[in-house]
Amino acid sequence: MRPIWGRPAIEINFDGEAWVLVADLHVGYEIELASQGVYIPDQSGKILENLISLGGKNLFIAGDLKHSIGLVFSHRIREFIERLSKSFDRVEVVQGNHDGGLPSLAGSNFIVHGSRGAALGDAWIFHGHAYPAEESSSYEFGIMGHVHPSISLRGVGRIPVWVIGNSICEKLPETIVIMPAFNTLIGYGDILNPGDYGPIFPGCLDPDSTDVLTLDGEYLGTLSFLTNR
Repeated sequence: MRPIWGRPAIEINFDGEAWVLVADLHVGYEIELASQGVYIPDQSGKILENLISLGGKNLFIAGDLKHSIGLVFSHRIREFIERLSKSFDRVEVVQGNHDGGLPSLAGSNFIVHGSRGAALGDAWIFHGHAYPAEESSSYEFGIMGHVHPSISLRGVGRIPVWVIGNSICEKLPETIVIMPAFNTLIGYGDILNPGDYGPIFPGCLDPDSTDVLTLDGEYLGTLSFLTNR
């Protein structure tokens, strides 16, 4: 298991199969932007191209495949899932807080797991808006999305980051990895001034041992160091 540096994705190989793990696609986000007077083209094709370019035969999504919480725009989501299913041997998704109704679109090679997560190799994958299943504590790694983690750097602006830390709450994997959002248009979550990001972050990570890295893997410091700088 290793991050694909420079991309918001993780490569996982087990049982002779190659998987790519991503989080927070938020397909259909441009529809919300249009309601706010910001008009951009449909991004689903670009998102699919970016997923295919990662090179995995199988795809696992750690929640928020779509942006609309209901299925108001289900025709667009259904078409995206059909194209996704043709592009990968197998696609699995754990439900995020935006994935309401997604199980109704499940198919033979498009599997939808509940919000408490599922195993992928030696990692437990969940979205992060809900506490993972108790069995997750038997896994070394817990990998989640939801936060869209970022920090602001002087002279650079706001950038997406990886967050990797030891869990300090019961019935969790030993190490928690928070992935950057795959959709580059979606809003960023400021990890140094966190809001309501659910039951895991920031309360269940030890800030003194939680590392923050750029998308390219450059080490920026611990969460406590960056918060108090």
